[in-house]
Amino acid sequence: MQPNLESSRLVLRPFQQSDAPVVQKLAGDQRIANDVTTIPHPYPDGAAEAWIATHQPSFIAGGDITYAVTLRENGSLVGSIRLLNIDTKHACAELSYWTGVEFWGLGYCTEAVRRLILFANEHLGTTRIVARCFARNLASARVMEKAGLRKEGNLVKHFLKNGTYEDVLLYGLVLPGRGE
Repeated sequence: MQPNLESSRLVLRPFQQSDAPVVQKLAGDQRIANDVTTIPHPYPDGAAEAWIATHQPSFIAGGDITYAVTLRENGSLVGSIRLLNIDTKHACAELSYWTGVEFWGLGYCTEAVRRLILFANEHLGTTRIVARCFARNLASARVMEKAGLRKEGNLVKHFLKNGTYEDVLLYGLVLPGRGE
């Protein structure tokens, strides 16, 4: 069973189908879709429900873990954070996240990233975390840096988004663990 994770201001918990309307509202903001490779705009009806339905099977298969980022004080959904491409043999995973526009600049994303990295290291044995963002997404790059990830590269014109080829920044973090 996927555990809840807590930090000082947040609870990271599995998504529930009842979260779908809020996911559609938050992810449906064009500013989110512009900065996230996998979120379409406009955000179609039913997409949030279909996305949430993939989480439990992915968790059981061991490849991905997706969390709803919620406020500890009132349970409000503020975004999503995910470990994907979890590779237990090589002790690595990729980090992905988004936060609703109304919650930007409040430190929630950095707090969630730090908490998930701690979980990945302590409970999954992950010793390498990678993440990426569009080069123009300075806020996301800053989140990664504040969480301890370091820039490792720049993929030039790597991803086609809204008719424009985007540069993608690569970040990584090596954590203590096996083989150290």
